[in-house]
Amino acid sequence: VYFPALLHFTKTGLMSECETFELVTKPIIKERHPVNSAALSADGKHLITTNRQDTLKIYGHRTDGSWVKKIIISHGSYLSSAVFSPDSHHVVTASWDEIAYIYGLSRDGSWQIKAIISDREPLSTANFSADSRHVVTGTRDKKAQIHSLKDDGSWQLTAILSHRDSVKSATFSDDGCHVVTITGNKTAKIFSHQTDGSWEEKDTICHNNIVLSANFSPNSHRVVTASWDFMVKIYGKEADGSWKQKTIIPHKVAVDSAIFSPDDQHLVTVSKNGTVIIYGQKTNDSWEEEAIFQHKEHVNSANFSPDGRHLVTACDDGTAKIIGLTPNGSWLEKASISHRIWVLSATFSADGSHVLTASADGVVKITELRGNN
Repeated sequence: VYFPALLHFTKTGLMSECETFELVTKPIIKERHPVNSAALSADGKHLITTNRQDTLKIYGHRTDGSWVKKIIISHGSYLSSAVFSPDSHHVVTASWDEIAYIYGLSRDGSWQIKAIISDREPLSTANFSADSRHVVTGTRDKKAQIHSLKDDGSWQLTAILSHRDSVKSATFSDDGCHVVTITGNKTAKIFSHQTDGSWEEKDTICHNNIVLSANFSPNSHRVVTASWDFMVKIYGKEADGSWKQKTIIPHKVAVDSAIFSPDDQHLVTVSKNGTVIIYGQKTNDSWEEEAIFQHKEHVNSANFSPDGRHLVTACDDGTAKIIGLTPNGSWLEKASISHRIWVLSATFSADGSHVLTASADGVVKITELRGNN
């Protein structure tokens, strides 16, 4: 029972010691339209793609290594969000057509609709909790809704988190006890689950310009926000359940995103001018700049590998760059995956050994990372 975990730890450790990677890339999907995003399920058996219009496609992995299209899910307007549940059994979508769909994987391998979440305004976001039993959606109707999975397989509305402005993003903490939302009035709000089952607003994180990113740390004790006011703010949870500002990290330009590494030891920020900055945690409330990587064009995302030792960026220059933490603590660019035009998303597989990229050239690639030294 311990062998797979030991093997994974050994493999990722060896990968971090490599100065460069040998890349084995396979263009697995070619579509006629730009692919806005692509994501693998945690078990690696399915992947989803979205385009810049209103369509989501789910593909299944065959035993011969190929991928077959399982289902096409269409909305009546722009598809704003589509993600797998952490247990790989569900997919949730959100659209400007005021509808979110929850699809479930059946025993015969097909995907069937399990719930339709309707609203009076466009839906901007939909995300699962870490245990896959709850979905939080955000709308322009000034609220975030939580739907929960019942024992009979149906989904039931269990909470409404009210706001004074439209909700652009809503995300659960890993322990499922908190939700952070981004609103249209330059703020992020933290809600906490109470013992009586209700949700209570705990704090508001204010910026002087729009907030584009708000994420929890893996231990659920911190929230980091990124804003166009050139600021990254970190809030921490206190012993009494309140949240307090701990750190402000100023930047020279507007900041698009900020996320913690899965091991909670690092933080990466992406700025409007193509700058990617990696910070290391020195004390509980102190973060120190460790590396800066400059891209020539806009960076669409930067995501850590599951072990926190590598980072992959997606850039409008047609590349996804893989950056790794070396044994001496420095960060080094180890490889680059190329597309003909903009790379719109880039993420690691659950075991960290592959990178999935999606591009405006209509191609989705899975690249295996092999040690080159």
